[in-house]
Amino acid sequence: MQPRIAVIGGGIGGLASAYFLAQRGYRPVLLEASDRLGGLATHFEHDGVALDRWYHVMLDSDADLCGLLAELGLSDRITWRQTGMGFYLGGRLYGFNTPADVLRFRALPLADRLRTGLGALYVTRGVRDGLPLDDVPVGDWLRRIFGRRVFDQIWAPLLRAKFGERFHTVPAYWVWNTLTREKNGSQEVKGYLRGGYAVLAAALQDAIVRAGGEVQLRCPVMALESDGDGVWIESDGSRTRYDAAISTLPMPLLAGVARGAIAGAIPLPDLAYQGVVNAVVVARQPLERFYWTIVVDPRFPFQGVVETTHVIPTEWVGGRHLIYLMNYCDKESELYARSDETVRRQAIEGLCALYPRFTSSSVEAVHVFRAPHVEPAWTIGYLRQRPAPRVGASRLYLCTTAQAYPRVTAWNTSVALARETVGAVHADLAARSAGAGIEERDRLTSLPRERFRLGRGHGGGVPATQYRGLRTTTQHP
Repeated sequence: MQPRIAVIGGGIGGLASAYFLAQRGYRPVLLEASDRLGGLATHFEHDGVALDRWYHVMLDSDADLCGLLAELGLSDRITWRQTGMGFYLGGRLYGFNTPADVLRFRALPLADRLRTGLGALYVTRGVRDGLPLDDVPVGDWLRRIFGRRVFDQIWAPLLRAKFGERFHTVPAYWVWNTLTREKNGSQEVKGYLRGGYAVLAAALQDAIVRAGGEVQLRCPVMALESDGDGVWIESDGSRTRYDAAISTLPMPLLAGVARGAIAGAIPLPDLAYQGVVNAVVVARQPLERFYWTIVVDPRFPFQGVVETTHVIPTEWVGGRHLIYLMNYCDKESELYARSDETVRRQAIEGLCALYPRFTSSSVEAVHVFRAPHVEPAWTIGYLRQRPAPRVGASRLYLCTTAQAYPRVTAWNTSVALARETVGAVHADLAARSAGAGIEERDRLTSLPRERFRLGRGHGGGVPATQYRGLRTTTQHP
């Protein structure tokens, strides 16, 4: 009889895990607490048009995500566009994409501009092995290369836009990995799936059900316990035993439902999560020429601007222009607690202050969304804490953002993690069927730190023997 495996969480990582399980002949049962699939890929309705709650794009080198879309027959729904990045500093908007842009960046003295260009060349071409940087604070490393003034003016705002005020804890390894794999000196190209990730979620659900799996909505997991050879899950008023389970929950949430001996085995690395407050401005006019703009200005109470209709054709969203303003912050912070009305007012006033051609009369609506667990703020030496796919010797497995490092937490990474986790489940169950001992099963389902010593051509943190090189983007939350 096919092993029955629970998948906790119906985001892209959970859906991909259930899909890969079904492809290997298992019977996945996906349990989603809410009334819809997709997690951070969910949408909302505006005047009869479905729009993303959070900004999402892909890169043409997102091998795992693009491969999955191809398997599902969705490749012809992707549109690709060249995009660029802007930097608003000192009351002026600059392009920040090419060496020539750096030389024209008059917010810095000429000597600092030259040092910035040379420093970027050193980071992307001169550092061949970034693994030792796992133990180096990002600020220390970047200041040594670029100088304090460049760090304060350029790097600190960039890091703050991703990690909020926790950016000081981030290892330099994450930055090196991102810089050497995201653009790598080439033109930035981003893609979008027509209909958004809701289309991907629906396609995965159909494929899972066709293969004999189950998808259950409104089924929050209240308790989880291991009995050695299986996992008991309490959900929807019933207690069910599974041969194994994969959790996509943030680690603090998983720890909150774990019971018995397994509760003490849940890995809880020294890791804080960033939440996000996202204001979606639906406008009748475009804002500027850049997809993504970092803003350093006291008049603007957000960390950055993402105009997704530089990638999404406006005709797909009713002829409108979509502008996302974000603040990454702790879920207990004042930023996170601001009322929706305050965020809406700040969004309109801030855009009008920075972009004189943008008028409040062009705004149809501002929608505000929050998520408490979006981006882990990585800590020094995190590879030594990074959770393995399996929890101890139990049949509980992990597919969470806490395992993404040093990759970017993006949908491509979620799909890659799902492949890794399902591979670990399959290796373990196959070893058990063959009568292997626990030591052999542990060997097959663990990823020792040495596996992450990767040269260029492999995605940071992806086992080099299994996956092609990845170049992901800061597309999340």
